[in-house]
Amino acid sequence: MELLASNSCIEYPFFSDKECLDGIEYALDKKVKFDNSNVELVQNSIYTSDQVTTANHFKYNFFADNPDYIERFIKVLKECLPWLVYPVAVQSWVNIYNTGEGIKWHSHGGLSFHSYSANIFLGGETKPGISYVEPGTNVATIENKLGVMLIANCHLWHMVQPNESKKIRYSIGITVHDYEAITPSVLEGVSLNSPNEGTILLNG
Repeated sequence: MELLASNSCIEYPFFSDKECLDGIEYALDKKVKFDNSNVELVQNSIYTSDQVTTANHFKYNFFADNPDYIERFIKVLKECLPWLVYPVAVQSWVNIYNTGEGIKWHSHGGLSFHSYSANIFLGGETKPGISYVEPGTNVATIENKLGVMLIANCHLWHMVQPNESKKIRYSIGITVHDYEAITPSVLEGVSLNSPNEGTILLNG
């Protein structure tokens, strides 16, 4: 574990090279399913036109679809963020950035030190990486590392510059809200009568 960007981000190895390839296969399969379903792309100025897996992040959950990683993820949370109050609400989805695609400045919202965003790099060009900014500070850009998770407090805004490589860039995006930060809108994603399946609750 390593603290980065003025101690605002935590870097933690998570996936092996083989698991990264499995994650890419999952991402491509998810994109095909969305494309074939003719799902309407959620409109948001931070997305480019083809980011169907990111824009529909609230309709599925990587960890729910890949439960073998859940215990490992909880272990990371307990080691890196031991003050979290359980249960925690978790969203997790895949990002696919083709040439020219990135994502503009945004934050995942929530309650500071109870809500976090994270990213696990699966493959593609590692540079320039993810840029973070804390109010009143300079932008810090952290180069991607294969299989490594970056964890950031929710008050940090972040973005990814457009992919200038011919290599497709793959990653997993994650949002975590602990019990203190769970709101009715967060719980909508786990309600049994909800049309969405993007949020799961995990106990410590």
